[in-house]
Amino acid sequence: MKNNHWFSTGIVVIMLIVVSLICPDSVKAEYPDRSITVLVGFVPGGSMDLSARALAKSAEKILGQPVIIENKPGGTGTVALAALLSQKPDGYTLCATPSSVLIRVSQQQKVPFKPFTSFKPVIGFTEPQLGIVVKNDAPWKTLKDLTGYAAKNPGKVKYATTGVGSTTHAAVEEIAGKDKLQLIHVPYKGSMEALTALLGGHVEFASLTSELVPAVKSGQARLLAVMSEKRSPKYPDVPTMKELGYDFANDAVFAIVAPSDIDPAVMKKLEGAFTAAAKSREYLETLDRINMIPVYYDGKAFDSFLRKHWKIINKNLIASGAIKEAATKPE
Repeated sequence: MKNNHWFSTGIVVIMLIVVSLICPDSVKAEYPDRSITVLVGFVPGGSMDLSARALAKSAEKILGQPVIIENKPGGTGTVALAALLSQKPDGYTLCATPSSVLIRVSQQQKVPFKPFTSFKPVIGFTEPQLGIVVKNDAPWKTLKDLTGYAAKNPGKVKYATTGVGSTTHAAVEEIAGKDKLQLIHVPYKGSMEALTALLGGHVEFASLTSELVPAVKSGQARLLAVMSEKRSPKYPDVPTMKELGYDFANDAVFAIVAPSDIDPAVMKKLEGAFTAAAKSREYLETLDRINMIPVYYDGKAFDSFLRKHWKIINKNLIASGAIKEAATKPE
């Protein structure tokens, strides 16, 4: 009897091994079977953080598991992307990032990843409203007033942005390059910190994302120019940078990315869930409250967006003298 017991047990073990080899999915827990972490490379409270949290809240209802935001600020968003690559590519760690970190920042500084090939885009889900602002009691009523003052006071005008190489930084670089201004850049880890510096009188002006909206609405700040292709419906009287003669418009789209070697089946499930989340009423209402603009790019479309704008931005950065060549190879 004892020998028969061991024989039967052995047969069962062998059958389980055979089944697992033939049908590996049958012995795996269905994805996801635990919480998913989304890394955000900026401080809490900023437009990247708030929009990612809104999307995560809607996505977790579809995925059936918590989607947790973990802030990893630093390196203008590159710290979070590098941290993603140190995790298993199993779909349980993702990263929310602006396209500008993959394009602009990666061209202006060496980063530990390849912008085109280290990641697989899940979805592009929103874009911020960007603009140049001053305190409401500042003497400059227009951007021309501000640049005129800066021209007469070289090396004395300080400005805040969301970080070196960010879209907000690039916008001021365009202004400074065209008008031959000597400005002092004070980078921060997010728009809220940059806005606080402006309102505290630590800088003369700031180049910000959507956090500027409540400050302008409350009368604390004055908006001198927006970075969109067309004037914002919220501020129809405020000119775009292009209208003012600067060859610049916002190219920052916020996206969720996964490691490039993620399982295709897991990727498909993530794409479906985040796409549905981005179309949910709850998410869209939150975007409106935090003054973000809804957009939608599937993984393929976002990859095309990156490649298209890499060429445009590379050409502009070289022409402006900001770089001689991209600091990071795209692939």
